[in-house]
Amino acid sequence: MTRRAPRILLLFSDDSTLIFAARMRGLLRNADAPSEIVMGAYLPETALSDRQLRQFLPDGRYEILDKPALTEALMGGHYDAIVTSRVYGHLDFMLSKALNRQKAGRARVIAFLGGLDFFPHRGMRNRRNCDAVYLFPRSACDRFHATEVRPATPEIPAWPHVGFGHPAFLHPQKTPTATLPEKGDIYFFTQALSPSTARGRMHMLKVMAAIARRNPDRTVWIKLRHLPNENTRHLHRERHDYPSLAEHSPDLPANLKLTACTMDEAMRNAALGITCTSTAAIDLVREGVATIIHLDYLDRSLDPLVAPMQRLFADSNLIRPLDDLLHLRFSPPDPGWLSRMFCPPDLGADVLRVISMLNAPARPAAAHDKKSRTATQP
Repeated sequence: MTRRAPRILLLFSDDSTLIFAARMRGLLRNADAPSEIVMGAYLPETALSDRQLRQFLPDGRYEILDKPALTEALMGGHYDAIVTSRVYGHLDFMLSKALNRQKAGRARVIAFLGGLDFFPHRGMRNRRNCDAVYLFPRSACDRFHATEVRPATPEIPAWPHVGFGHPAFLHPQKTPTATLPEKGDIYFFTQALSPSTARGRMHMLKVMAAIARRNPDRTVWIKLRHLPNENTRHLHRERHDYPSLAEHSPDLPANLKLTACTMDEAMRNAALGITCTSTAAIDLVREGVATIIHLDYLDRSLDPLVAPMQRLFADSNLIRPLDDLLHLRFSPPDPGWLSRMFCPPDLGADVLRVISMLNAPARPAAAHDKKSRTATQP
């Protein structure tokens, strides 16, 4: 008898979760085992513009789910699994009920991290009720097991299944050379929260302008996370946006430009990528693009993301001081750090294997096992 392909719902609500869902869909489609993929926008937390939806879902094929629809997707037997990079409050509430977790035919919930996890204990706590979690770096998997996630019962283990990886963290197939390619543009990938002050953001704008003046034969792009009028309901609200700062900055060089293109579009002609605390650093490394992380901006002591970014990338060889940034001096990423942070490319196949494992019927205990357990009852 041929086993039917699992039906999987990929949830999203903003640009970060939509990018995750789109990448996860690609990995599942490229796996050897077949699957039926449904993209689902969670309406109560949707913070996407029509432009962003068209960028990542040009075919317009996705479901819209409110709370009752999400409950039905979880409990109604329509899906084998829900895969998400954010554990929405309503989803966690439903999973927190023991009767729901034990219900036959319930969709299994596979939760990934949202990206670079600067506060891992909070991320682990938010995923404690899921059926499987995928973490990184590798050390986070051990920390998760060492954390008291939830009380164990005969029906439900104390820990979810723990996997390693993320669709954005696939081990790179190539690493950059130690010198800048002769052709290609320079991109600064902005982040909504860092730098956190107007002075810090103006510092980065001036640095990019200086790099543009020193490299007149290249275009230096400030890659915006979103346009100023977009994502007004986003979890991370941006203050002091770069278009407004640039508008009030006279004498910017002509080869310094702003763009709201997708990450994939930027990668096609990027010779070097620069960022502060953005997950774009991971995208750059994965694609084999030379990368500089700059954390020496003004008011860095006021930015709560600097210290965890420094910790995650401490051994990467990618963090560079201002003088190195201005002279575009960089190094390839450290191989040991790469192996701890990036997962194998067969992540989609591994997710399908875990879904199959979680949905497999429980095997009845052998008779002698039952007698043994009964004999030890007080």
